[in-house]
Amino acid sequence: MSRKDFLSAWSFDINPGWKRPGAMKPNLTRVVFGGIAAGVVINALELLFHRVLLDKQWTAAFAALGKKPTGWTTHIPSNFLVGSFAVALYAWLRPRYTPTRNSAVLTVIAIWLVFWVIPTMALMPLNLFPNRLLLAIIGIGVVDLLLAVPVGVWFYKER
Repeated sequence: MSRKDFLSAWSFDINPGWKRPGAMKPNLTRVVFGGIAAGVVINALELLFHRVLLDKQWTAAFAALGKKPTGWTTHIPSNFLVGSFAVALYAWLRPRYTPTRNSAVLTVIAIWLVFWVIPTMALMPLNLFPNRLLLAIIGIGVVDLLLAVPVGVWFYKER
């Protein structure tokens, strides 16, 4: 085995997928509009679940801390960013896994783990909120992404 063969066996392909033959460069405009669309879906679902269906539970949890649940509006821009990250990740995965459900499923799993599971699990040992509310956040995140990512992907898809 030559030195070149040995080194190539341990090298990683760091070239973006769109530089491969036949792959297209991600369309930034579509990523932005897809991210906005996904963010709208995430914000609508978060409003429905947290401010309508779970409002009493959140109010009680904050009252136990001696606080009022305020500042929900700060989550609105961050949900648009999460939607944008999801569509950008899909655009990055798409040339690697083809524009099939694989890319979308990997996107949902990655975004869900990074933005819902890990931060929420980090709150659990602090005992600030009831675990059932924190687990509801994780479950709601799955619903958010299962509905938001296909919408964002629809806006992104190459036409």
